[in-house]
Amino acid sequence: MSGSDSSDSGTSDFPEGALPQASLGRRLFALCLDWLASSLVARLLVSEQQLSGWVTLVIFFCEVVLFTTLLGGSAGQVIVGIRVVDIDTGLKIALLPTIIRSALICLVIPPLLSVNGRGLHDRAVRSVTIVSV
Repeated sequence: MSGSDSSDSGTSDFPEGALPQASLGRRLFALCLDWLASSLVARLLVSEQQLSGWVTLVIFFCEVVLFTTLLGGSAGQVIVGIRVVDIDTGLKIALLPTIIRSALICLVIPPLLSVNGRGLHDRAVRSVTIVSV
């Protein structure tokens, strides 16, 4: 999206600013929806409080991978009208990049290391979160 993103091994086919990036607020709201849904499913599956956090994380990971691969965004992202696309093509990202991106999100720190609205998880797989059009 900017000159600093050109170091991502290649240049984008889109002119700077051509992809309508989703706002931080919208992305955080989608994340909260995904986490809430995962937490509710975990509570239904596991009665032991100590295990429910890890179960929630595993469910969250699976939900994000499944929905992003099939629909171009997690359930929360689809609800709030954003999707994840390849920065070079504007198309949905493939399964392997989705798995890598989701694993990095689960580590928490990569999304916080943001440059121009793209966290480490997005830069690692050359994706961007955009407003659905």
